[in-house]
Formats: sequence, C-alpha cells, structure tokens
Amino acid sequence: MRVGFGFDAHRFGEPRDHHAIMLGGVAVPHTHEIIAHSDGDVIIHALCDALLGALSLGDIGSHFPDTDPRWQDADSRLLMRACYDLARARGLSLANADITLIAERPRVRDHVEEMRIVLATDLDVEQDRISIKATTTETMGFIGRQEGLAAQAAVLLL
Repeated sequence: MRVGFGFDAHRFGEPRDHHAIMLGGVAVPHTHEIIAHSDGDVIIHALCDALLGALSLGDIGSHFPDTDPRWQDADSRLLMRACYDLARARGLSLANADITLIAERPRVRDHVEEMRIVLATDLDVEQDRISIKATTTETMGFIGRQEGLAAQAAVLLL
C-alpha cells in the first residue's frame, strides 16, 4: 500500500463574461479566470501531487515545470494520466482517491458527478473509487475573499 497527499491553490484573475474554469476535468461556469501556467485545474493538480507523493516522486512542478513552454495552457487531464502511468509502471493501481475543493465560488454541486466520471474514466477505475467534496472557508482568508481556490487530495495505491 502507498498513500499520498496533494494540495494545490490558484488565484483568480480578471472577470470574464460567460467564462468557465476547469475543475476535475469539467468546464465549470465562473465569473473569473484562473491564473496558471496550465489550465489551472486545482482538483487534478492536487490529485497529481497525491499520486506522485504516494510514489515518492516529488511534485507536479518537478515533472511539469511552469518554466517549460510545453506545459503552457496544458490540459491537466494529460498530466494526471502521465502521473498515473508512473504508478502503473510500478505495478500499482488506484484503490481510491478522496478530493476536497475549497472555494466560496463557484458552487460545484451540480458538476461533482461529471467530475467523478471524468476522473474515473481517465484513471480506468470504477466511479465509486473517486470521492469529490466541496467546502468553503466561511469567508475567511484568500479563499473567503474569493481571491482564489484550492483543493486537497488523498490517494491509496495498491
């Protein structure tokens, strides 16, 4: 068994009309863009760090540095699949992933099931192995002031 924990946070940028941000591989409508080198999907970035942590292989930034133009505007799903391929190459598979989005906005309740389907499909596991929850910080801190959002993830690899 290998356990990993991941965390990611991104700031919000400029307001955008009819804009969407990527969360869990799903385009979720939001009023602001995310400032990031890739697509800024905090859910998948936290999951990548959890996978890499379970493998003792560093973090997402060491594998996909923001100084490398190849990763500019990259689809985080590609990064996640590459991280999971490292686990599979070691004979490991995902027993489960538990992910928490921390944000005042956007509200994601209506998108969670689609996120679970996307992640389970990409990781080639049953949907019931992927848990996604959301919480707020009760208006405290940078998340509470709606300056950004964060996610944390824990994984068990067998």
